[in-house]
Amino acid sequence: MWKRFLVIVVGILLFLLVLRSVDLAKTWDILKQADGKLCLLSLIALVSMIYLKGLRWSLLLKMQGQLYSVWNCFLVYMVSMYWGNITPGRAGDFIKVLYLKEDLNVSTGAGMASVLVDRVLDLYLLLVLGGAGILMYSMPADPASLKMVLAVKVLFAILIALTLLAFNKKIGGLLLKAAFQRLMKQEHREKTDKLFEDFHQGMEAFYKPSIFAPILLSLAAYALAFWACFLLVQSLGLTISIFYVTFTISVVNIVSLFTLLGLGTRDMALQILFGLISITKEQAEAYSLLLFFVGTILFTLICFLFSLLKPIRFKNS
Repeated sequence: MWKRFLVIVVGILLFLLVLRSVDLAKTWDILKQADGKLCLLSLIALVSMIYLKGLRWSLLLKMQGQLYSVWNCFLVYMVSMYWGNITPGRAGDFIKVLYLKEDLNVSTGAGMASVLVDRVLDLYLLLVLGGAGILMYSMPADPASLKMVLAVKVLFAILIALTLLAFNKKIGGLLLKAAFQRLMKQEHREKTDKLFEDFHQGMEAFYKPSIFAPILLSLAAYALAFWACFLLVQSLGLTISIFYVTFTISVVNIVSLFTLLGLGTRDMALQILFGLISITKEQAEAYSLLLFFVGTILFTLICFLFSLLKPIRFKNS
């Protein structure tokens, strides 16, 4: 519990620190210029992205021999996004497992396998794009920014290595079991072996060439997501290429995992990366706030409305 609380506190402190470093009046003036139509189009693109992710998850479940309609997968995804955004512990992924158990009678372990692969596809795509961007673009001259970018490079290298190892059956099995046991509460540890056995059997379905279809859907989904982020750049009248936006958002999405809703970390990353192409701190912060408003607040509200179509009614949870 204290770790979750620490994540919240650190995020808020970083966010307040970032706000102190910018001219808030100038930032607000930039924000007021945002084009509402482009912001709405961006929101639609984000929802469409989740539909593609629902299609991807439906295919992953089909690889396990489970039939779950794309519409159901989309609705569950929206519910999971809603709960993931409003809870410090990112409970969204566990919501998916509960729905699978209730609707399809899928074991907890097997359900966690499809959810894990679904998340790993997202993570790995962001790591590859972010890592490629870090290698392609020049390093900052400012010593503090240089240290930050180098630290991000090391972080990305470690995460990519761990992700690749996880897809090796033998090494991945050991890593996943260790992580699986760590996630389990103490009172449930005795059930870990059985759950992990189901989980590992569920993972076997994904060591096939057919995994390339979900990978292609991941690319399509994130193409929509990056376009949505680019629309927000255009709405503020900033001159940034969609390729640089893609690289920046990939890095931002990874570092945002370290604080609640990306508070502070998102702002700092955007200021550093946008600063490399001569975007002012105020412009970067205006974009960060707009991204938070459209991509988190409004998007979470849309997710809540969709969640009403498939409310949580778990008899055995």
